[in-house]
Amino acid sequence: MAGDNAKAGSFGEIFTRDFLLLATINLAAFFGFQMVNVGLPLYMDQLGATGQVVGLATTLMTVTATLVRVFAGALLDRFGRIGMLIAGTLIMACAIVSYAIFPLVGVILGLRLIHGIGWGMGSTASSTLAADIIPRKRFAEGMGYFAMTNALSSALAPVASLALVDGPGAVYMVYVAAGITAIALVLTFIERGFQAQRQAGAQQAEAPHAMAEEPAAAPQEQRRSKLETLFDRRAVLPGLLMMLVNIGFACITTFIALHAADQGVQGVSSYFVVYAIVTLASRPVIGRLIDTYGYRIPAILATLCTAGTLVLIGAATSLPMFVAAGVLGGLGIGTAMGTYQTMAVASVEPQRHGVATSTYMTLFDIGIAIGALIGGVVADMAGYRIMYFVVAAFSLAACVISFAAVKDGTNQGADEH
Repeated sequence: MAGDNAKAGSFGEIFTRDFLLLATINLAAFFGFQMVNVGLPLYMDQLGATGQVVGLATTLMTVTATLVRVFAGALLDRFGRIGMLIAGTLIMACAIVSYAIFPLVGVILGLRLIHGIGWGMGSTASSTLAADIIPRKRFAEGMGYFAMTNALSSALAPVASLALVDGPGAVYMVYVAAGITAIALVLTFIERGFQAQRQAGAQQAEAPHAMAEEPAAAPQEQRRSKLETLFDRRAVLPGLLMMLVNIGFACITTFIALHAADQGVQGVSSYFVVYAIVTLASRPVIGRLIDTYGYRIPAILATLCTAGTLVLIGAATSLPMFVAAGVLGGLGIGTAMGTYQTMAVASVEPQRHGVATSTYMTLFDIGIAIGALIGGVVADMAGYRIMYFVVAAFSLAACVISFAAVKDGTNQGADEH
């Protein structure tokens, strides 16, 4: 305990070798994932797909990811994390490269189902592994840094994706996304090697943690219903709130390039550059605020800013308006991702990290699916401008719920374990 207290406030306490490696794996995997999310609609548009079909492609992937997540958490907690991370990343890399090999709309829709399986496995495993190694007393800060890889990928990957689509072409975008995902796969094997070294040569250091987890898990699992082994109710509220935010987020990643083209605006990737800068600047501060004051204020501000970025994108007729929307997006969506994921996982015991993560990520993906589907339908009926105004209402609903239901103090459930 004395050593822990001495290192309190030290970045080294969070940024261990394993944390940095897992964060890099997550960054690369999510980067490839987001490149496809933004570039694939343009690719499919070139292949003759309608707006509804483009939205359906995102929805299909999310459906399979959601189904996988339902069982992924329980499997992670029972059988381990690293194997599922390797399998999920491998499936994602193969699915992405196949988009270029089979340039047919119908085949791409089928591949999106396979892609969803890999995404559901890999993303749940990486987040759970990170939650396992972050110190309890700095959990919100650590998870905030880890979630920053998601936010940065969401910001930077679209820039790379659009640059490749506008330059060499959409097929090259697909190959680059597959290559970056393959890098994540290589790194997962390195992480597995590190884990094997720890198990073989550092058992004395790991034994207290293992002994604290394993005896607690067995009797609790016997008392839990089958539903409770798959979901954790404590992660439902933050998951639902992120689901509402992601309805708008899906419409940004899926349709912003098409909307900008309709408005005659070039260089819309600037939105994502500004989003990345604001996210980088604000995320460390947000993590410390959560650890000190709780989730409520960051949650309210995040949802208000998310609604603001959606309204501003809908109203945008020039590049400066898209850039201004990027500022609000970084403060809103970037903050929401870190706040709600931390809220979901910090509320449970260490042996329930997998289930809490899968509960949260299931709802996360449902929001993406709903947003892509609603966005495609509304865009075909009324245009992209009206679509963004409509989906902003979901973020405002998340704001109201955060004000009413999110507590001022941080959850203590995990801190006591």
